[in-house]
Amino acid sequence: MACPKSSIFGIALGLGLGLSLTACPSSTPSGDDEVGEDTAATDTASTLGTDSSGSSGESSDTASTTDTDSTTDTANTTDSTTGNGSECGNGILEQGEQCDDGNTVDDDGCQADCTFPPGPIECGGQVYACGDEIDNDRDGKVDLDDPECISPCDDNESSFQTDLPGQNNDCKADCYFDSNSGSGDDKCEWNLKCDPENPGAEIGCEYDPEFNPAMCMVQLEQDCLDFCVPNVPNGCDCFGCCEVDGQFIYLDSSPNCSLDNLDGCQNCTFYEDCANPCVPEECELCFGQDPSELDEDCEEPSCPEGFDSCINTADCPEGFFCSTGCCYPIDIE
Repeated sequence: MACPKSSIFGIALGLGLGLSLTACPSSTPSGDDEVGEDTAATDTASTLGTDSSGSSGESSDTASTTDTDSTTDTANTTDSTTGNGSECGNGILEQGEQCDDGNTVDDDGCQADCTFPPGPIECGGQVYACGDEIDNDRDGKVDLDDPECISPCDDNESSFQTDLPGQNNDCKADCYFDSNSGSGDDKCEWNLKCDPENPGAEIGCEYDPEFNPAMCMVQLEQDCLDFCVPNVPNGCDCFGCCEVDGQFIYLDSSPNCSLDNLDGCQNCTFYEDCANPCVPEECELCFGQDPSELDEDCEEPSCPEGFDSCINTADCPEGFFCSTGCCYPIDIE
């Protein structure tokens, strides 16, 4: 049967819209024909709308990606340009630095913390090993940066022994932390032979249980306490017995006694009546500790009234040195 004209028109319309029509539509009322045409138009518009929407979405995504990349690139460029503050050892003199020679090594004219090295420090008019600006024991640490240096009046960088004349003379110990050890003019006196921990075993001062009891009944004069105690570093007593890593060691007990070799030190009895115990909970830096070991809740080491806090001797005024985070006077006689 031949197709009616209306059907031919529908086929032509379908071809114009890209629809595939291969057979004549069944005979339907003219009203239905109009509905079919409307439906086809609606479907076509819907399809075109979807394509348009997809195209629009793709453009939006592209714009979004471009904006993000642009922002990221700008941020990265800013970070690499401005940096994050001064950096010691990068060869650029920045805020807070006295010098920057491109490394973090001491003893090359600019210290590892980008400060100038201090000059030689005198003690009683003399320069000893712990104040001569020389790495005498070649451990990479110079003078008071070396934990074995008790003070600038110490003449031995390699051990806690001071190597000063008069120290432990006749097995007597006086105020260990003044600048003239052994003279006894500070009214402080203690005999190593009285200590049952035997701190003098390697220096000819072994413990003697039959030693004169009168000399072992120590009653220190107030002059001794007033003079010595304020100058004793945190964790030590007046006679050089210090707590290090949970044990009490006598600093002058052996030439092998050092922070790296505590087994080379002799134990001692801590004389509490003439001492400065360390209290880490109060932000005190203890003997043998590095400033980096200070409690993380502490902004700086705490010190007795009248003493400035410090990280190194460069932080102290002239005539003072840094020990256990506090500035102590050098010449104490």
